[in-house]
Amino acid sequence: MNISNELLEQVFRQESIANEDLAHSNFKKKCDSYDVLTTYILIYDFNTLEKKKIKESNINLLLESLTYDLKFNELRKYYYIFLHDIKSFPIGDHSRKDPIVSYENTWNAHRSYGGDRKHEGTDLMVCDNTSGKYKVVSMTDGIVEKKGWLEQGGYRIGIRSKNGAYFYYAHLESYADELEVGDFVGAGDFLGYVGDSGYGPEGTRGKFDVHLHLGIYIESKIGEVSVNPYFLLKSMDY
Repeated sequence: MNISNELLEQVFRQESIANEDLAHSNFKKKCDSYDVLTTYILIYDFNTLEKKKIKESNINLLLESLTYDLKFNELRKYYYIFLHDIKSFPIGDHSRKDPIVSYENTWNAHRSYGGDRKHEGTDLMVCDNTSGKYKVVSMTDGIVEKKGWLEQGGYRIGIRSKNGAYFYYAHLESYADELEVGDFVGAGDFLGYVGDSGYGPEGTRGKFDVHLHLGIYIESKIGEVSVNPYFLLKSMDY
């Protein structure tokens, strides 16, 4: 799933779409930001990476016809699941003015360790490449569902948010003390430190630069679906 950061900013800040045609109060009363997001996604066939305008009258007409559309409502539910619970950027103390990490859109990029596969996430690269220095925090309230070593992910932790999305934080250097599977965490709570663990047996480090791998997954009718975190992160990075 690729969603432009312009649309995501609207969802997070509960503002109208960033153009004058969609800023009228009458429009706001007729639909919410998740309605608009889902309508854009359907109109542009899941490609919203370029900013485009749609007239208010056209949006309203479409929404009237889509209200009872199963595809529209199913898709809207998925966006609500992974967007509504997000409250925090995953790296503590990071800001655009004082960046701790940098990241690019590498979702679906080729990866070869463990066999040919696609990259299901975003890598937040630590600017000074220092392991064990920077805090990883939970993006959402949720329950610790997974914790421990994975050959590809190293020391990882998985949080299931209130509405059902799974947030996967990988390549950690270490975990927060006393954090265990089944524990509740709040958005912004400390999970562990950014590291370079993984790509080997437990304890393997140094196979790549220090970074946090962030993955987001939701359950759909066709099974588990990976969501591209990049534009989500960009919309929060200010």
